[in-house]
Amino acid sequence: MSLLLPRFPTASRFIPSLIRPTTSLYRPFSSSSSARNSAPPSTSPSSKDPSHPHLHYHPTQSHIALSFLPSPPVARSRTVLGYLPLDGASLEDFKEEPKFLTILHEAIQSGLENDKADSVKFEAETRPTDGWIHITDERAIPPAGRIGETEDLIGSVYVQDGKVVASTYSPLPTYRIITPNGVLTLPKGLDTHLIEVLEGIDKDEKK
Repeated sequence: MSLLLPRFPTASRFIPSLIRPTTSLYRPFSSSSSARNSAPPSTSPSSKDPSHPHLHYHPTQSHIALSFLPSPPVARSRTVLGYLPLDGASLEDFKEEPKFLTILHEAIQSGLENDKADSVKFEAETRPTDGWIHITDERAIPPAGRIGETEDLIGSVYVQDGKVVASTYSPLPTYRIITPNGVLTLPKGLDTHLIEVLEGIDKDEKK
């Protein structure tokens, strides 16, 4: 799915200035610039976003890869959320990595199967009737009793007899990895479960 991201005057909220080199510091990236299972060469060090618990920026010679892992990914890694241009980028320039969305939803479903999300479990246990509940991105938690914006609803799962039926988890196509409220922030428990899944993929990709 291709996301239509809102126009931003600048991406500086998400991209520290120390990893925004000028165009004179890099040359176009080509397939010969790196081996398949090695991280692309970068123009400056990777950087942690101080406003997000897991987000890291990994600059290469042509773009910035956004990841929840601290080490640079291999080229076209499934662990990368998406990409931004090196210089003068706004968030409308964000290009998601479709393979990451697949990993995200698989990790959420397996996390639900293993009771990794206490907030989701609590909502299921306190729901008065059977029905669907949403997995909402915590970058924009809606007021009590209200449903979040469609771009912040990651997926839905059915609750029966106070229990989450993980096999019913369904991704919502309107979800966006990045919005004006920030970058993907999963409910506590699901976030660390996703990191563990990504770490395993990263290890396999770098063999």
